[in-house]
Amino acid sequence: MLNLSRTVGFLCIVPFLASCGSTQMFPADTLSGVDRSFDFSSWRVAPTTMTWTKVQLGGRIVQSESSDKRLRIVALQLPIVEHPVYGPKDVGKRNGEMLILFNGNIPAKALAPENKLIVVGTTQLPQSVLVDDIQRVLPSVKADCIHIWVTGRQQIAEFPHNIGGGYEPLEESTYCATNR
Repeated sequence: MLNLSRTVGFLCIVPFLASCGSTQMFPADTLSGVDRSFDFSSWRVAPTTMTWTKVQLGGRIVQSESSDKRLRIVALQLPIVEHPVYGPKDVGKRNGEMLILFNGNIPAKALAPENKLIVVGTTQLPQSVLVDDIQRVLPSVKADCIHIWVTGRQQIAEFPHNIGGGYEPLEESTYCATNR
């Protein structure tokens, strides 16, 4: 009888523990084939040598522009931190910028400068874009999915932070391209 009650107790707690684990940020097939050893610095220096590589990159939004469900996001590359918080972290040094190409809609609030993101997609040929009134050629990635944290200037690890006796939860969402 004791073993039966332990088994029942174990079966009741397993779903609870599973719900406490980290949630999956992207659809299961999205991360399939990602080059885990991809070197952003090498790509930035020679972007044409690494085209059509599936990557996962972190960043901070610098600017965005949209037209006809086509979105162009300029982002400053940031390292992705696994622990204590999963997401990109601004470590204070500039690693370079990238252009993210996305087919789909993302709300304007999510695209605000300073928000953090992780993009999963395929590297493309470099493209010309106007950044701070200067024409630049940036390495580009065609996004399959983008996960955005609405952080503004805050770090992801700084949420939830106390606002007048309450807590402000971190707003975040995943957006996947309409024609991947």
